[in-house]
Amino acid sequence: MQRIYFKNRTLTICTEEELNTLPQDVMLLHPSEGYELSEIPFMMEKNPSIRNLVIVAENTPEQELFNQIFAKVHQINAGGGLITNNLGDSLMIYRNGIWDLPKGKQEPGEDIMVTAHREVLEEVGIDAEPLEFICTTHHTYRLEGEPFVKSTSWYLMKVEGRPEATPQTEEGIEKCEWVTPEDLDYRLANTYGSILEVFAKKSQLL
Repeated sequence: MQRIYFKNRTLTICTEEELNTLPQDVMLLHPSEGYELSEIPFMMEKNPSIRNLVIVAENTPEQELFNQIFAKVHQINAGGGLITNNLGDSLMIYRNGIWDLPKGKQEPGEDIMVTAHREVLEEVGIDAEPLEFICTTHHTYRLEGEPFVKSTSWYLMKVEGRPEATPQTEEGIEKCEWVTPEDLDYRLANTYGSILEVFAKKSQLL
């Protein structure tokens, strides 16, 4: 299953079996033969009333269907990290009025785990090695009028205690905070759907 976020709305690509695990209020799209799949992202942009659109990958692998849908959109790969400590805290960053996790674009020829480690070090100043893959999330945005979809590979990283984090202010990060389990829900009430997915998938690893 692949879920792509259009801000607070979603496009989900799944199998027939996975369809049974989704909420009942989704909008199901069965593209007919010849349907221009690459127009779907623009349809999502133009129709904010579409909250949760689902496409079932019947005879096409999910990744191939993803590529067909986003054929007219710039695709970017990124790596990011969810840093936790032995106290159960999680390191989060605050940028553009939203709580987020450190991440960044993959450089040409760079292994995605190296990307995740480098970007975390650059954005929060903590040298934490990726330990375990959590999930890949996808979100769309526009930059200078051009449409993009960013696919971020997330890794679990662990440290001892609460090492001081230094926000990369030139990237718009206002602050970094170690968030306790008791305060986590408050932060997650003001975050992106993709970040909620990372935390949900991380809890399944434990």
